Amino acid sequence: MLCLFPACEIPASGSLKSLTKPYIAEYVCTEARLGEENLLDKYEFIKITLLDAKELEVSFKPKNGDKKAFKGNYSVNGETREFNGEIGIFGVTFKETTKIENGEFTITKNILSQPLVLKFKMK
Repeated sequence: MLCLFPACEIPASGSLKSLTKPYIAEYVCTEARLGEENLLDKYEFIKITLLDAKELEVSFKPKNGDKKAFKGNYSVNGETREFNGEIGIFGVTFKETTKIENGEFTITKNILSQPLVLKFKMK
């Protein structure tokens, strides 16, 4: 994700964040499946927001419930685009490693012997 930039002027609309850590953004869940079940049918939204260079927030809102949000930590290797995140949700710590490519990433886990697949895209 990181590029080598020759000495040049940065346009007024550019920002240091967009040049140095362009992955800091909000990512919306575009696909959520547990086995054959489409979880997005049950949620208004599922999001992961990278708040700064180290902190993330996972938030979701069931269609018939209140919004929930949980904070955690993450790191991104600028050369490999490898994303490592850790968050505690409802007393359980989740750790995940994936790659951010073209503003998208996928999280896969087995939950009670069923595959959970969550696909996210930068908003």
